[in-house]
Amino acid sequence: MVNIQAADRQTLLDYLAGRRESVVKYIEGFGLTHLVGEPHLRDFILSYPLRGGKSLRPALVSMAAGAAGDVEDINATLPLQASVELYHNWTLIHDDIIDEDDYRRGKPSLHREIENEVRESDSDDSAEKYGRDIAILIGDFMHGSVDLLAMRMEDSGILLEVILAILRIMHGELTPALVDGQARDVRFCRENVGDITEKQVLEMLEGKTAALFDFCGTAGAMAGLNTTDSSDPRVVALAGFSRAAGLAFQIQDDILGLTGDEDKLGKPRGSDLREGKHTLLLLHAFANGTAGQLDKLKPLIGKSDITPEEVDLAEGLLKEIGTIDHVNRIALEYIESAMPFLDDLEESPSRDLLAGLAVFMIDREF
Repeated sequence: MVNIQAADRQTLLDYLAGRRESVVKYIEGFGLTHLVGEPHLRDFILSYPLRGGKSLRPALVSMAAGAAGDVEDINATLPLQASVELYHNWTLIHDDIIDEDDYRRGKPSLHREIENEVRESDSDDSAEKYGRDIAILIGDFMHGSVDLLAMRMEDSGILLEVILAILRIMHGELTPALVDGQARDVRFCRENVGDITEKQVLEMLEGKTAALFDFCGTAGAMAGLNTTDSSDPRVVALAGFSRAAGLAFQIQDDILGLTGDEDKLGKPRGSDLREGKHTLLLLHAFANGTAGQLDKLKPLIGKSDITPEEVDLAEGLLKEIGTIDHVNRIALEYIESAMPFLDDLEESPSRDLLAGLAVFMIDREF
């Protein structure tokens, strides 16, 4: 790894916590609930943002702004940080519906949360569909509101043309890449594991996850420099760093989804197995496992009622096959490829935070 000083873990965690608090307060005080009249829209619009989360993406915007433009005020890009967080949360809402996930950040996923409230009030047999429909609409509304938050950067002295350039990238490049990546993920579940390659899965992750991290680095740098030029070397460096770090983040997320602590994860282990997702873990296991190991693993893939004991069995099998170590090495390789991008930036506390964030991506437990 490139020898760049990294912020210590506690400094990084304190920074992330500060961004989370500031972003949540900003979104809460923005007034989105006043734009709609339908009670359940109004009541649940802020459900996911107010749950907190890691706030890695808003923090990345702030770090990139500081590393590119020496922005000392970490709240200077707060409207953009909040916009990114809102954007990320609408994707989570839709993702939870697609994956039929019941939990998010330690609580029922939004469509289940709405469904549960309706059932408590009138025992409506159509509560499940209602919860799903309203959650989709909330996601749509949040997606449509990200521009309103980002435009507030004008109050911080960010030029209007810079804000518009950032939003053009968001809607013209990020959203198509993200939706395309999600669609690939859905399609892969319909195909045999042996028919999907590692390269295809990584390309899917480039769109589904890494594209948003790339955008955070790009947009944060452009705002920090107050420039419309996305080809500026500092913008390019931060985009490259963020994309590689984002891929490592998702790969580590897949590992934690099987091996992590449910209390820290905020959701049950083994959801990817239950959904039959073709992760790097599954691909490696099928390519390298013995016939006996795969005979035990195959019945667990796509099993909707998989038990904690069966998840433990799958975890043990993947460790035997060497899959966990293999996929960990891939994540580490992406972090090692991310670090040299920081050499193109001047020394600064923000650059140190970025280096610390890179380490955190593959060293975290939640």
